[in-house]
Amino acid sequence: MKKNLYRSLSGSGRSITALLVVSAAACGVVEHPHETQAVSTHDDFGPPVGGMAVVTPTAGTATSGGQVSVGGAGVMPGIGGAGMVTGGTPGSGGNANGASGSASVGGGATAGAASGVTITLGGVNVPKEKAIAFIHVGHSNMAGQARSPGSSRAYHMSETNPHAYMYHAGSSPTLAIEPKTAGGPGAGPGTALVKEAAMAAPDYYFISLGYGEPSAYCSQFLPGALYYDGLIAAPKAIKGRVTFGGIFIYLGITERHGSATDVNGFPDCINKLVTAIRNDVGEPNLPALMNDYEVDGSGEFAVGGAVATAIMPQIAKVPSVVSNFALVSADGVPMEDDHHFNFDGQRLWVQRAFQTMKDKGWRFWAP
Repeated sequence: MKKNLYRSLSGSGRSITALLVVSAAACGVVEHPHETQAVSTHDDFGPPVGGMAVVTPTAGTATSGGQVSVGGAGVMPGIGGAGMVTGGTPGSGGNANGASGSASVGGGATAGAASGVTITLGGVNVPKEKAIAFIHVGHSNMAGQARSPGSSRAYHMSETNPHAYMYHAGSSPTLAIEPKTAGGPGAGPGTALVKEAAMAAPDYYFISLGYGEPSAYCSQFLPGALYYDGLIAAPKAIKGRVTFGGIFIYLGITERHGSATDVNGFPDCINKLVTAIRNDVGEPNLPALMNDYEVDGSGEFAVGGAVATAIMPQIAKVPSVVSNFALVSADGVPMEDDHHFNFDGQRLWVQRAFQTMKDKGWRFWAP
């Protein structure tokens, strides 16, 4: 229903241009202007944590916007507003030294510190630093077509993990399950993404932000085109409450539905898409991964055929065009049909993606 609402707004020409271009000062990126969200996200999350932080040091000199020692190890970064310190002697700037440790009040987050921002997941107030969100977008394989083998059905379709969630703009986060992470009707990679991550890092929570459109190709996902507002709605709504962990893309094989320009311009298109997402979530270096060509496809999709011959060289160019980007092999990934992954294929691809992240030092939540 929500997806259809986004589609009708963009497809009918009733475009409402956002007039506010928000600067993410901490990262030096600018949010891409786009249509106003058609779905209210006001009640999607627990109450925000922010505003004024009050810290009581055991001794020492206190400063506004500086650092305060609180008499213990550890650091507390700013909580989204002016800092207020009690119990110390005001100073004009610099640091305040107490027994030991430090706390940044009203400033940027210090490495390894908790921001004070939380998100409510299953009744638990989870710190932003422990809530890792994965953005995943693409064609029908991303939406989910997997329906076999039966022995693997429960992992995707019925078994949940208490630390693996999904979120769609306009509703609260819920436990991840297929076929609901990115549109269905079968299983995509969304549930596997958050469940595999939760098994590797049980002290963290993971959130799927998925969006899939059957037969869609890259240029249709760009800002101003059919699907960008839909795919970015959840990441923008949850921005500031989570830590983004990566962008996962299934595209390439569907460029055949576009023009020769779509095929030959594929690397540049992926760069535009990834850059727009990174800018909108304020993470200019957010890792991005995409499936390599589905080399075990058959029929018209078989290697050596017209589809593969046209797009495979363009897919191979993408890592040289897009920063912090990697291709994840689909060689040997079990298939549902002539070009979609089955249950085991979706899970195997996710495992390969996470191994790639580990090899590149991108998997900060589970080194």
